[in-house]
Amino acid sequence: MGVIARQTLKSSTVGYIAAVVGTINTFFIYTLCFDAAELGRFRYVQEAGMVLAGFFSLGITNVIVRFFPDFRDNKSKHHGFLGFIMVVLLGGVLVFLCLYWLTFQWWPSEFQDNFWYIFLLFIAIMFTNSFYYYSSNFRLITVPNIFRNLWVKIGLGLSALIYFYFRLSYDSILYIVVFVYMVAMFGVLFYLHLKRNFSFNIEFKYFTKNRIKNIAVFAGFGLLTSLGSSLATRLDIFMVTDMLSFSKTGVYSIAMSLTGLMVLVTSPMLSISGPILADSIAKNNINHILDIYKKSSLNLFLFGTLFLLVIWVNIDSIFQIIPNGEKYTEGKIVILILGLAKLADMVTSVNGLIIGYSKYFRFNLYALLLLGVLNILANLFFIPLFDIAGAALATFLSITLYNLAKTVFIYKKFAIHPFQKSLGHIFLLTLGTFFLVDYLVQINNPYMSILLKSMLVLIVYVSISLRLNFSEDITHLWVKIKNKIFTIIK
Repeated sequence: MGVIARQTLKSSTVGYIAAVVGTINTFFIYTLCFDAAELGRFRYVQEAGMVLAGFFSLGITNVIVRFFPDFRDNKSKHHGFLGFIMVVLLGGVLVFLCLYWLTFQWWPSEFQDNFWYIFLLFIAIMFTNSFYYYSSNFRLITVPNIFRNLWVKIGLGLSALIYFYFRLSYDSILYIVVFVYMVAMFGVLFYLHLKRNFSFNIEFKYFTKNRIKNIAVFAGFGLLTSLGSSLATRLDIFMVTDMLSFSKTGVYSIAMSLTGLMVLVTSPMLSISGPILADSIAKNNINHILDIYKKSSLNLFLFGTLFLLVIWVNIDSIFQIIPNGEKYTEGKIVILILGLAKLADMVTSVNGLIIGYSKYFRFNLYALLLLGVLNILANLFFIPLFDIAGAALATFLSITLYNLAKTVFIYKKFAIHPFQKSLGHIFLLTLGTFFLVDYLVQINNPYMSILLKSMLVLIVYVSISLRLNFSEDITHLWVKIKNKIFTIIK
């Protein structure tokens, strides 16, 4: 097994363990240790730090991987490339501080009241992410991912438990959160130091005008993409807080976390499809692009509907087993709406990759910025009408229109689309399975209800999907697994 395969396998394992820890945190530790308002503030501070880190890194995270080959040189410690990155990041911090000082009166009161926590998190997250991407240039991603992902999840869970059991003040928990992220930042930096892969001494003569110009253009594109992504994917948390309250943010965040589990399968599939699509687009192999487009759409929709189905048939029982679950039940409709938004994103599958690897790559940025604007307007319109369900509805409409725009664009430029009859059949199977399971299983014990309903969903949904051969890939995988099982038994 090569170094890339080993590191990918190890890092993916770390990522999945972190996802499990994060799920335990969200549904059992946070709901036990915080009330809705405390959880809302807890999430708000973290999300604000992440958004600032994404924007005021000034697009440098995109530069780190893209331009490193031009700087790679072990003897000179890569011409001080990491030192240059840190100068840019410190410049981003300075830009933020100047901007905040000049516009202080217009920032939301929730942000002002939590400024120092958010500011310190912003710095820690920004530098941690940059160190992580820098380490990926040397195929060293497992240990940095442990600090950046797994340690943070464990640390946040422990901080909530410490707050709850030692009855600390709420400000204390936020200081501990800052400490957790700072440990991650210094942990990754120390690992890079052990590997001797950097120097802070910048070799200024190597940074020619032409190199700086190319870096600046690429970073600018990344900066705008980060802005559009933040407006599109994280805006609802801030608008719910600003227009409603921290309590509503706490409820909304639980719904976001639950539906976020739907896309665990999306990232690996896109990672696998990306290089293959890039090669096919370079060769103008439209038939192969179409094959990947349709198959990924079908497989993602199949997994997505199954996951949402399992969630929705068990939704009442889930809130029964969550500590203080009765405080979060108004988030049920939010879960359904956000789940449908995830499905809209999954069914259009690799449309962003197809555009991104083609000569029309700039359209992704325009579409993303349009999505951000639509999301702002939709939130302003729907939140006063429908409370947190309005924020979810705004997200659903924005994501649906965003993906529809990309799908139509691809159809006009490449004459291909991902839709097929099987998607309709999967939708009908999902509805039929829901009504069947909901009718057959009526048990008061929430744990037994979740177990029996989930098993029945899997039996009905999976067996019919395989019987009707919705996905040739999944059917082929099932046959291989079944044959191996029978071989072992014999």
